[in-house]
Amino acid sequence: MGPDPIKIMKQKHIHFIGVCGVGMGAVAVMMKKMGWKVTGSDKGFFPPISDFLKKNKIDFYPGWHPEKFTDLQKMEKKPDLVVVGNFISLNNPEYLWFKKQKYDIKSYPEIVAQYVVKKNSIVATGTFGKTTISAFVAHAFKTANLKPSWFIGGLANNFVCGAKNNSSKWSVAEGDEYTTARWDPRSKFLLYQPTHLILTSIIWDHFDVFPTEKKYDESFKKLIDLIPENGIIVAAKRKNTQKIDKMILKSRALVLRYGKKGTISSSQDYGYQIKSLDKKGARFSIYHENKKLGDFQTCLLGEHLVENFCAGIALCHYCGIKTTALKKAVKTFKGVKRRLEIRNKSKKIKVVDDLAHSPSKAMASLSALRAHFPKARIFAIYEPNVGNRTLSSEPFYKNAFQKADYVIIPRLSLTKTEPGQEKRMSGEELTKMIKEKNKGVDVFYFPDDDELIKFLIMAAKMDDIIVFLGSHGFRGMIEEIIKKIDKK
Repeated sequence: MGPDPIKIMKQKHIHFIGVCGVGMGAVAVMMKKMGWKVTGSDKGFFPPISDFLKKNKIDFYPGWHPEKFTDLQKMEKKPDLVVVGNFISLNNPEYLWFKKQKYDIKSYPEIVAQYVVKKNSIVATGTFGKTTISAFVAHAFKTANLKPSWFIGGLANNFVCGAKNNSSKWSVAEGDEYTTARWDPRSKFLLYQPTHLILTSIIWDHFDVFPTEKKYDESFKKLIDLIPENGIIVAAKRKNTQKIDKMILKSRALVLRYGKKGTISSSQDYGYQIKSLDKKGARFSIYHENKKLGDFQTCLLGEHLVENFCAGIALCHYCGIKTTALKKAVKTFKGVKRRLEIRNKSKKIKVVDDLAHSPSKAMASLSALRAHFPKARIFAIYEPNVGNRTLSSEPFYKNAFQKADYVIIPRLSLTKTEPGQEKRMSGEELTKMIKEKNKGVDVFYFPDDDELIKFLIMAAKMDDIIVFLGSHGFRGMIEEIIKKIDKK
C-alpha cells in the first residue's frame, strides 16, 4: 500500500504574494482545504477578505518581507510553490527574492487551471455579467447535485469559498479577460480550456492593458477558437452584439443564442420575458423551442440580472439540468456581493454597493436601479478602475450616467503607472468630462471623504438611493453613511 496522499499534501507549503485579492484569497483557502500549508502577504488587509482569511486560519502578514524566508534555506521545510497576484509589481521585494532563489512561481489562474478546471469546463466570460453568471451556474449545478468544481472571482453569497475542487468531471469558472500576471500577457480565460462557453459581451475595456480595441478583441477571438467541435457557445443576442455575431460564425462548436424574447430568431435559442420589476425583485419567463420553458422569480434587482439568469439557464438546460431544479436555483440564488447589493436596512434611504468600475457597467447598474425605483432620486458615487481614467475611455462616458440625478467623484485611489502607459485623468478632469458628456446631470468632485459624507447625509431625503459604483472599497465611507442614515 502506497503513502497516504493526504499526508503527502499536508507536507506541501504554498505562499501567496497579494493574498488579500478576492480571487487570490479564494484560491488560498481552497488550497488550505486541500491540505496545503498556506501563508500569504499583502500591502494591507481589509474586510471582508481579511475576515475570510482569518476565519479559514490562513497565516498572513502585512507588507513584503523576504527576510521571513531566508532562514528557511537552513530548514527542511520551505515553500514548494509561490503564487503571485495579478497586481503585484515585478519589482516587489518578495517576488524578486523568490525569483532569484529559483522557486516555482505561478499566477493564480495557473493554479485555477491545474486544480479547478475539469474535463467539462464551463467558462462564463464577457465585459460584464461573468461573475454573477458563473456563480449562478455553479449554484445550479450544485442544486442539481452534480458536484461541480468552481472558481468565482467575487464573493458569492451561496458559497463559503469562491474556489472549490470537487471530484466530478464538471467545473465552472469565471473567465476574466484581464492579463494572467505582470509577466504573462495572456487573458486569464485562455488558461481554462473551455468546452462550454457563455459569452455576454465584447465591449472594449481595460485600456491600461489593451491599448487598442483590436488587441481586446483578439483575446476573445483566441478564446472562441479554443472551443472544441463537440463543445457549445451560449452567446448573447441584443443590439450591441455585432462583434459576437461575427466572431462566432467561425466557431466549430454548436452556438446557442440568448436574449430578450423577440430578439432571438431560432427555436433552439433561449429568450426571456420580464413579467415585473419592483422593490421585491423580478419575475420572468424563459422560452425555448417555441414554448415556455418555465416561470422564474428572484429577489435580486435588474433587467441585466434577468438576462444573466437567461444565459445560465440556457447552458444548464442544455447540460441536462431539469427545469424544476433551475427554478429552485433561481429562487435560492443570493447573488454576489457588490453587485447592486443593498447594504442597509433603512426603509427611508437605500445605500447600494456595486462593482461598476467602467462607464458601461455603471450605465447598466443605474438603469437597473431606475427600473426598480422609477421615482427615486439617485446619488451615484463613482470611482473608475485604472483603464477607465484614461483619455481612450472618454467616448464610453457619453450618456452613461443619464439615469442618475447626481454623480459624485470622490478622491481617486492612488495607483502605480507603468512605463509607457497612457496618462490618467485626475478627479477634477474626470468630473468635468462626465459633466460634458451627460447633459442635465449634476456632477461634483469631493476630494475630502468627510465632506462627501456630509453632503450626502444633508442632501438625501426619503426614498432616495445612494449607490457606490467602483472596484475600490471607498475607504469606509459606505459604512459611515449607513451608520448616519440609520440614525436619521
